[in-house]
Amino acid sequence: MTITVEIPDDVEKKIQESVVSGDIKTAQSLVLEAVFPTVKDSIVNNTAESQELSYEEFKALANKLVETFMEYVGPDCPPLSDYATSREGIYEDHL
Repeated sequence: MTITVEIPDDVEKKIQESVVSGDIKTAQSLVLEAVFPTVKDSIVNNTAESQELSYEEFKALANKLVETFMEYVGPDCPPLSDYATSREGIYEDHL
């Protein structure tokens, strides 16, 4: 992802002055304040535009999820019992 951030001249000058004087915390704070709104807007807009997946994208994502799951449980993982997948089994510790 590439995001272009426009930093006002006065803020840029304050950042430079903070860096030169060794006040890194102030420089970081100024950069964060200048960059965050643009990054946030970009991420929100990018997420909103990419919510819908094509069938192929969904299938690839589902396959990746299965592969990742199998890496954790291994091929010899026993199936869950009927009790474990029942309402009683799921909520037994939450009564």
